[in-house]
Amino acid sequence: MDGGRPEKHSAAPANESRLAASFAHEINNPLQSLINLLHLMAEEETLTDEVRHYLTPAREEAGRISQIAHAAMNGFGNAAGREEANVPEILDSVLRFYRSRFESQGILVTAHYCCPDGNLSVYVSALRQMFSNLLLNAADAMPNGGKIHTKISKAHEWTGQQRRGLRVTFGDDGCGIATDDLQKILEPFFTTKGASGNGIGLSLVRDTVQQHDGALRVRSSTKVGRSGTIFSIFLPAGDPKRLSRLSRAA
Repeated sequence: MDGGRPEKHSAAPANESRLAASFAHEINNPLQSLINLLHLMAEEETLTDEVRHYLTPAREEAGRISQIAHAAMNGFGNAAGREEANVPEILDSVLRFYRSRFESQGILVTAHYCCPDGNLSVYVSALRQMFSNLLLNAADAMPNGGKIHTKISKAHEWTGQQRRGLRVTFGDDGCGIATDDLQKILEPFFTTKGASGNGIGLSLVRDTVQQHDGALRVRSSTKVGRSGTIFSIFLPAGDPKRLSRLSRAA
């Protein structure tokens, strides 16, 4: 978390993977029933426009949970394989999905994409879920509203091999993370949210960064008037040809 590359032991321990897969299996059966019920509700002609307005995101969120469950059962998303995708477009789709929710919470989200060619070979579903987790985590830190800043730019890795790739940044002006907790927030099942948290979201962020052989840096402050948190994620351009293009463009 100090900005260096993940250590080689960074892959999720086997017992954590088995535990996650077990939870996912138990969750998936009732979840499929819920998805089917939501689908049947959507076909009802008597629904008002207001109900349909809330039903659509409910179905989409249930679908996302299903994707997470299947990803856990298949090894945290590796089964789907990497594919060439535009990282800014993935983040933008997640921002669009949550826009109305954040607006209702008094949260302003800004996005800056500094690279016209933001394509990388990535695990798309895992990356989308990572972005969702970071945005929702930031929103939880701002119960009275605030600002979230997102940015994607060409970058060098902070240390190690000095690889080139993309840096994805999420910053908020929320309550911040206590110093003692900073060393624990990426651990599975650690949460500062009490009964409302499960401690899985940020550990999945860690796992997704590791899947992509990337690096993660977290900075935070709890000082009054200067509080907030910044997550910076480096995603390497593993394709040598793409590495060369990014190098010439930087």
